[in-house]
Amino acid sequence: MSAATDVWIDVHDERESLLALLETLTPVEWNTQSLCAEWRVRDVVGHLVSETTLSIPKLVTGTVRSGFRINKFIATDARRNGGLTDSELVDAFRTAVPTRTHLPGLSPMSMLEGIVIHSLDIRHPLRRDNQIPESRMLLVASDLLSSRYFVGHKLFADLRVTATDADWSSGEGKEVNGPIEGFVLAMSGRVAGLDELQGEGMVSVRQRAENL
Repeated sequence: MSAATDVWIDVHDERESLLALLETLTPVEWNTQSLCAEWRVRDVVGHLVSETTLSIPKLVTGTVRSGFRINKFIATDARRNGGLTDSELVDAFRTAVPTRTHLPGLSPMSMLEGIVIHSLDIRHPLRRDNQIPESRMLLVASDLLSSRYFVGHKLFADLRVTATDADWSSGEGKEVNGPIEGFVLAMSGRVAGLDELQGEGMVSVRQRAENL
C-alpha cells in the first residue's frame, strides 16, 4: 500500500467524522461564524464539497471573473455552495466523503490538511471537540511547518516548537509549546491557535503574526 493510499484512508476517516457531526447540526449551528473570517459553518462545508468537484475550466473561468484573484473566487464559490439547504449540504458532503479527486497541483496530503483544518474551523466555534489520531496530526503539523504556502515557517522560524500532547517538536531557539491542535491552527493562519500556545518565543510569534 502506497503512502498516498494511506493518506487517503486518513482523509476519508476525517470526512466520515465530520459528516457524523454535520448530521446533528441545528439551523443556528449551520449559520455560526467559523474560524474562517469570511465563512459560516455552512460555507466551510460548501468549500469542502467544492474541493472534490471543482474542475480546471471552472476554476479558470471563476478566477477570471473574480479579477484574476483566485482566493476571491474560492471564497465566493464557498458562499454560493453554502446557500444550499442544510439537508442538501449534508447530502453533497456525504457524496464527497469517499472521493479521491483533487485539482492538479494538489495532493492527498493537501486534502488531508484541508479536511483537518476545516473541521477545526467548524468544531472550535461550536465547541464540538473531536480526538484526531496523533499520527494524523503529526503528518499535518510537520507538513504545515515546512510548507511555503502556509505561514508556519514565518511564525516559528528560529524557535523551538514543542507539542505538549503529542510526540512532535522542531527547531532551535526560544521555546513555544502547547497542544498540537493549537500549532496546526496557528500554522494555517487561524489566530485562535495562538491563544493555545505559550512560552518565551510567543512574543516573537505574535509580532510576526501582526505583520503577515
